[in-house]
Amino acid sequence: MIQTLRLFFEEKRIWVTLGGGVLFSFLLAIGVILLDTRMVNLLDYSPSFLLTSVDLSKEILSLLAGSLFSVATFTFATMLSVISFYSSNFSPRTVENFLLHKTSIQTLGVFLGGFIYCLSSLFFMRSSENEYLVISASVALGYALACVVYFIKFVYNVATSIQLGTLVNKLYNEANTVMNDTITFFQEETKVNHLPDIHTLHQYPIRADRNGYVESINFNRLITLSEEYEGVLELNIRIGVFISQNEPVGTFYTNHKNDIDENNQLSGKINRTLTYETEPSIMYDPNFARQKLVEVALRAVSPGINDPNTAIHILRYKALLDAKFAAIAGRFVVLGEEKNQEITKDETLRYIGCVFYDFNNFPKDLYESNWQLIHYMKEDISGVSALFDYLLTIAYKADNEKLAYIKDYSNYLYNLTSPNFSERLDQQNIDERHQRLLAIEKGINE
Repeated sequence: MIQTLRLFFEEKRIWVTLGGGVLFSFLLAIGVILLDTRMVNLLDYSPSFLLTSVDLSKEILSLLAGSLFSVATFTFATMLSVISFYSSNFSPRTVENFLLHKTSIQTLGVFLGGFIYCLSSLFFMRSSENEYLVISASVALGYALACVVYFIKFVYNVATSIQLGTLVNKLYNEANTVMNDTITFFQEETKVNHLPDIHTLHQYPIRADRNGYVESINFNRLITLSEEYEGVLELNIRIGVFISQNEPVGTFYTNHKNDIDENNQLSGKINRTLTYETEPSIMYDPNFARQKLVEVALRAVSPGINDPNTAIHILRYKALLDAKFAAIAGRFVVLGEEKNQEITKDETLRYIGCVFYDFNNFPKDLYESNWQLIHYMKEDISGVSALFDYLLTIAYKADNEKLAYIKDYSNYLYNLTSPNFSERLDQQNIDERHQRLLAIEKGINE
């Protein structure tokens, strides 16, 4: 439930922030109107220098209303220009890094809220025979000063956001946070390299009832369902994948024949533990977080831009991310298994009430996250050298089984790239790095 709510507010962040700014300003206007109309008699105790005449307040509020709306229009136009710059120079997926940035949305919300405040105060302001003194102009002045601060922050944010180094650093920090959270969540769970043989009387395929990206999974609920139906659930999907309706998402193994296959109760309950979205999200998906970095590197090495140094810079950060999962032993995580449980002769009985999840498919992730980069960089000696250095960074931190695959992948990279270089120095450069990789004897875990 918490994961679903976080994803919902992530999608609606623009509306929540803008609506919050407008709502705050409207409530502020109501409070000031109550003071100015003496429905709440507190102005008699306010400092005299904060109070102005009704006519002067009208002039100040009219001036600020026009100014704030003009600056809001300018801010929006600037945001559109930066969005266009991001799409053409970095990657369309990185647009949200600027558009959903707290400073960008809050600045627009503050200026629109100020415009609403001024209009609301003007609408309810009336001249009176007693010529009351009002405080709305002083509040508007304080609001205008706050707008100046937010505008300065917005200009600074724009100036730094269009710098490639700043964007790469933000993308790396986002991906690093998501990966650390994912690793921490599964850290205490049992991990295995291969799925055990599950022998039960009945196996029920679980199929998706919707289309979309799986952006979160309620694992605690899945464990409860496995215990309730006295079986073992093997998930065939991972967070971030796109699935279509009626596509298999898992298999449920049990020795009890009940109403699972009659009215599809279990399949519906399992589908309700999955959060489907129309677009991928970085919040719980480490692969998508890493993919955004790769897309910026791909744009850099494309023939239109031809900036291999940027791609090499990104590869170094990507190596730090991939090394986190390379250092973890095991591929599948066993959720719901009791810690320090004795292994019985009947492996199926041991895993009753458990969920198997493909947590760390390192070979597939390494291959699929680099195949596009290799395609564009395989004929550039600096790019090929960077790819081998990338593998070296991962290999020094890798688990034994992951290290074996990295060496295999190094052979694949060597066979794919070395024929493209006929000069001796280029071949020597590639051979040296390839041999260094093969010479690594063991990973961090013996």
